[in-house]
Amino acid sequence: MSFLVLALDIGGTNFRLALADERGRILKRRSGPTRPEEGPERLLKRVKRGVEGLLSDPDMKRMVKGVGVGAAGPLDLESGMLLHPPNLPGWHHVPLKSMLEESLDFPVWLRNDVDLGALGEHRFGAGRGFQQLIYLALGTGIGGGVILGGQLLSGTRVSAMEAGHMVVSPGGPRCNCGREGCLEALASGTAIARRAAERLSQGEQSQLIEMVGGEAERITAELVARAANKGDRLAQQVLQEAGEWLGIGVVNLILLFDPEVVIIGGGVAGAGDFLLEPVRQAVKRWVVPYFEREVPVVRSRLGGNSNLMGAVALALDEIQATTS
Repeated sequence: MSFLVLALDIGGTNFRLALADERGRILKRRSGPTRPEEGPERLLKRVKRGVEGLLSDPDMKRMVKGVGVGAAGPLDLESGMLLHPPNLPGWHHVPLKSMLEESLDFPVWLRNDVDLGALGEHRFGAGRGFQQLIYLALGTGIGGGVILGGQLLSGTRVSAMEAGHMVVSPGGPRCNCGREGCLEALASGTAIARRAAERLSQGEQSQLIEMVGGEAERITAELVARAANKGDRLAQQVLQEAGEWLGIGVVNLILLFDPEVVIIGGGVAGAGDFLLEPVRQAVKRWVVPYFEREVPVVRSRLGGNSNLMGAVALALDEIQATTS
């Protein structure tokens, strides 16, 4: 091995660390709780302990050239500052890049986590071999990243694609951002769970109510997907509806970016074809007449590792850029 890199993925619930070689192969992993309510300083202490665990061998520490980091946006790419990430409440204008560099004593490169999900899939996952792709991560919210000409697309200062906040249904459900009818309010995991609970409250029948012991507020998108796979009609209809809204968003993105493939990741992608088939039908209906070809819509190959592998790729790219 000529050198090593560290990768850090900071989520609202947990953070994950990896040590990788110059080919992007993961050698070791660590993880721990984020506990955002305790503040960034406490998290950095846990991250530092995790890094020390990965680098218990002094020879390995000397081989590390830097750290790729993914964190929820919005963030300022120039300064490496987290601005006001919704899944890290209270973390306003946190200079994360400089804090990590001071704590870990390595160069740090910071990007939006879903942007890195796109980069990870492009380099190591379902996007390998493609030069133009769109990646959407469906979880509590909806995030997106774009690869154009083999390069990750960036905005002027922040992430270039807040796909979840495209308005696809004016006057629709209120989104966490305060607006109405955002894609995130109609097709995210949160939206799927909310819609299933609404239908149950209207007296419709579903095995979901048994799965949550009669407490509709405990319904999650993952449970809806599980019920759908067991043949539950209501669950299948809820996913179909969310997939149709997601399809509208995907069609708009295809018409904007003309990708070779659209990759769907995040926890909600586990619903599989119950969610993705309506997206494919939307692409066939609204895109093909213009482009004369159907853009494939596929599931992430890396699953929950997309962001972490993107952080590995980011570090490798930055090191190559500084040594070439």
